[in-house]
Amino acid sequence: MANPIRQKEIDERVGKFADKFWGAFQMTENGRVKSTILLYSFCLCWVLLALYGGCFALLNPWLDGLLQGMSVGLVTLVEALVPAAVGTAVASLVWLLPGDKRLLPAAYIWLALLLLASLIALIILMGWESMGLILQFFGMFTLAPLALGLGSSFLVYHLYWKKRPPAEDSARPWKRQ
Repeated sequence: MANPIRQKEIDERVGKFADKFWGAFQMTENGRVKSTILLYSFCLCWVLLALYGGCFALLNPWLDGLLQGMSVGLVTLVEALVPAAVGTAVASLVWLLPGDKRLLPAAYIWLALLLLASLIALIILMGWESMGLILQFFGMFTLAPLALGLGSSFLVYHLYWKKRPPAEDSARPWKRQ
C-alpha cells in the first residue's frame, strides 16, 4: 500500500506545476497574456502543420510521377525528404521577421508534442495490430519534417545566440567597452 503522506506531497507538487504551467496562458491585470512566446509558438505550430501538409499534398503527386519505375525505398525516401526540405525552407522565413527568435524552435517543440500525442492516440484507437502501418505513416510524414525543422531551427538559433551582442549592465557602467 502506498504511503498517503508521500502521495499527498507528490499530488501537491504536480498541482503546483500544473498551476504554474497553465498560469502562463492566463491574462494579467492589464489584459495581456503572461507568456506570449507560448501562445505565439503554439499558433505558429498549427501554421507549420498546415505548411508541411500543403507541401506533401502538392509535391508528392508530382514526385510520384517523376519517380515512376524506381525502387519503392527510393521513392519513399524522396517523397519524405523533398516536401520536408521545401516546408522547412519556407518555415525558415520566420527568422526574417522581427521579434523573439525563440519563436520558431518553440513552435517545432509544440509540433513534436502534438505529433507525439497524435501517435499515442492512433495507437490506442487502431490497436497494436496496426503498429507497423502507423509507424510507417509517421515515419514518412512526420520524422523528416521534425528532424529537419527542429535541427535547422535550433542550429540557426544557436548561431544567433552566439553572435548576439552582450546585454548592457546598467548597474556597472564602468564595464562598458
